[in-house]
Amino acid sequence: MRLFDSVVATLGLSQPFQRFVREVLMLLLVVPGRATFLNLSRYSRYDEKTFRRGFRREVHWAALNVAAIRAVAPAHHEHVLAFDPSFIPKSGKHTPGLGRFWNSCTGRAELGLEIHVLAWVDVTANTAYAIQAALTPPEPTPAAPRTTGTTQVEDSRVDAYLAHVCRVIPEQGLSTLRYLTADGYFGKVKFVDGIQALGMDVISKLRRDADLLYLYTGPYRGRGRPRRYDGKVDLVRRERFTTVPFPETDRLLETAVVYAPRLRRCLRVVVVTHRHTQGRAVLFSTDTDLDPVKLYRYYVARFQIEFLFRDSKQFTGLAHSQARHAQALTFHVNASLTAVSRTKPQAMQTHAHAPIPFSMANAVRRAFNEHFLQRLLAHLAHGGRLAENSPEYETFCNYGLIQPIAA
Repeated sequence: MRLFDSVVATLGLSQPFQRFVREVLMLLLVVPGRATFLNLSRYSRYDEKTFRRGFRREVHWAALNVAAIRAVAPAHHEHVLAFDPSFIPKSGKHTPGLGRFWNSCTGRAELGLEIHVLAWVDVTANTAYAIQAALTPPEPTPAAPRTTGTTQVEDSRVDAYLAHVCRVIPEQGLSTLRYLTADGYFGKVKFVDGIQALGMDVISKLRRDADLLYLYTGPYRGRGRPRRYDGKVDLVRRERFTTVPFPETDRLLETAVVYAPRLRRCLRVVVVTHRHTQGRAVLFSTDTDLDPVKLYRYYVARFQIEFLFRDSKQFTGLAHSQARHAQALTFHVNASLTAVSRTKPQAMQTHAHAPIPFSMANAVRRAFNEHFLQRLLAHLAHGGRLAENSPEYETFCNYGLIQPIAA
């Protein structure tokens, strides 16, 4: 917590609001049950109205998280960025951003909210830290093409994703990480063009029947335009792919540099085949010189962002906000993800980068124990006593309860 305290102090916030942000990040780890304004107030010196007002204020979450990550992430480790949306169930009719989004848990589009998150992935340590989250707009933006059907909605959402990434990466100087990883949905020419315009390369996934062309490497016959392509790629046979030495014996890696007409560029493609099930995945990178094994490792490390979503939903109330204000919702989702992310740098700093297993359940339990002990010690430090028949004993027994229970 000391690390984040020092970083919060550099964000240009007033002293009272700095204390409020620290309190919120602590409470999201401490509070059992739903992380609503009313429940947060039961464990805090702030009342419910203070939380409602405070959540409507702006915080530079990207600057806060990047500064904390840079302070603890070893420079000699391999680092990439990851980007992914996540569905949040939401009922009601007056919540800003409410729309139909894809819910991967049920395999269909459902009514709710969607957040899209940019994360920092430490490939060597195999962990991810949230940088910044934003709400996905449910309706087409004015800048989207004026077409009809699902294409208009899809294009507008890609525009929103790209606008978020193109704002945060230059502001925080993250283009030095070189690679941005995303799932197969983002293998679109608009998204890839936008990321490459930032000086970065994309690592993503293609369909197993993707349209790809071999590059022509034969001699020039001396007449007409030089030949560029040499036939369609068959991703089932893969005659011209090169097998890559790989330590994991249950997986086969084959690679080639090919041309993708849909993306209008050459790609480094790696076909990963599971030897036992014969399952196949087609990965690609816009960096044609990238080592195939690194490409595979970077894409696999992308999945660590899913653990951020899981831990935030299970332990820090990512889906618990009852606010009906866009800024309050944005504050809540960023605070929830940051509360998870801050436990990892704190653990790394405490254990001097030792390879220890990280458990969010342990972090939450320890945070509550520390919080409750601090309340007890503060009471005892002023000469108070905790006899079983004292009013103070009853007060601590009823700490955080919705309705006090008499002994």
